[in-house]
Amino acid sequence: MTTIPTPATRSDDAVHEATRDAMRATLLAQGFDASVVETMLPAQAQLYRVRQAVAEATTALRQDLPDSEKTWAPYLRLLVDGLPDVCPCPCPACATGPCPCPGGDDGHAEVCAMPDGELHGDCADRYLGVPDLAVKEMTRGVIAEAAWWAQRRGLKRTVARNVKREAAGRNLLHSDGRGAREQFIQATRWMVTWLVDEEKAATNPALKVKLPPRQEAGARSLTDQEFVEVYGTAVSTGQDPALDGLILRHLLIQAVRRGALLDTTCGGLDVEGCRIRYWDKKKKTWRYRPTTSTHMADLVIHSLTRGPRVAAPPDASEEDRRHGIPALTGSSPVFYGRPVDTFDEHGYFVSRTVRPISRKRIEGLFARVRRHLPWTERVELRCHDIRHTSGRMVFKAADQQAAKLHLAHDGGSSTDHYLKERLDELAKLKQQLFERPLHDEQ
Repeated sequence: MTTIPTPATRSDDAVHEATRDAMRATLLAQGFDASVVETMLPAQAQLYRVRQAVAEATTALRQDLPDSEKTWAPYLRLLVDGLPDVCPCPCPACATGPCPCPGGDDGHAEVCAMPDGELHGDCADRYLGVPDLAVKEMTRGVIAEAAWWAQRRGLKRTVARNVKREAAGRNLLHSDGRGAREQFIQATRWMVTWLVDEEKAATNPALKVKLPPRQEAGARSLTDQEFVEVYGTAVSTGQDPALDGLILRHLLIQAVRRGALLDTTCGGLDVEGCRIRYWDKKKKTWRYRPTTSTHMADLVIHSLTRGPRVAAPPDASEEDRRHGIPALTGSSPVFYGRPVDTFDEHGYFVSRTVRPISRKRIEGLFARVRRHLPWTERVELRCHDIRHTSGRMVFKAADQQAAKLHLAHDGGSSTDHYLKERLDELAKLKQQLFERPLHDEQ
């Protein structure tokens, strides 16, 4: 027997629809024409659904938190699009290709190894999203269910990658998808908070969904000997040792993150003051950090040598006509791969195609080091480890305040502001630590 919920257990919108249906049936039974009946009924309730909420919240996210849109927007889309192609089983057979299991009463395929005690133990289960759910009907359970599927997709990605890594004899990854679960919950919390502020929702059930505990951070600092080994491997195994060495020296001397290195421009190089300007995305402000005179010279020479150039006029010197004239602007990047130059039949410079480095160039550098140094593969060496190394070196040579200023972790309380080290003292410290480069590739 099917039990129909009573109006007391329904939402206001469901009660409204039930009332309209009852009135429609009554009027039709009294002999009214169907076309006339619709005009006699109360107006249909306009529901604000998840599909519309996600679209509007994504637009607001692009305006309010543009740096978070790339990460959070895809997770918000899970509520609308679901994961129709993802089965809940994390076994290698189901993670590396289409699920081989018939599911339902037919159970699992022989190659499937569904773990026991799973929330969803049937490979036929799918998450289809809740695009037509009214926002006011979103509950903690709805969000927790979507978060489970977000984590399961992340786990299946790790399993698929580990199958390839194991076949190649590489170290296995340990991610279990909890980072994806956290990002989904954080994104949903922000969205529903925005809906509450816009008076499109009354409460925020996402705040009741617990964040998963984080795994221990994988980043670590390198010893001096380890960094020398990494540096030597980088400049001896690639096709562009000058660029590889410059990238690693910049990461060590300036302790910047990958994004700050890529965003460094020629306009941010203060040659006279021997300092470099960075944009702090978190605090929305420009920061200047000192560097060494040798490193500043390396950056200038690198950008002049590999940056944009234009053809010299006919009355220019022979050298300028052969090599072109630098055409750097304040917005020109500092780091470039080898350019591609074009010359005429007389050997005079005509044009240049520059190749600013990208995120993949840095990732490729560290992937190459991990391939050639087994111990770096075991510790999963990455770009951020060099930042840790630089901070540790400054901390050991000075104190915590100097390290905080060096890493741009200074600030906080007013006391921290007044007690923090001066930039000129940090500049002297850098000269002592980093003035002599490890190698000279130029």
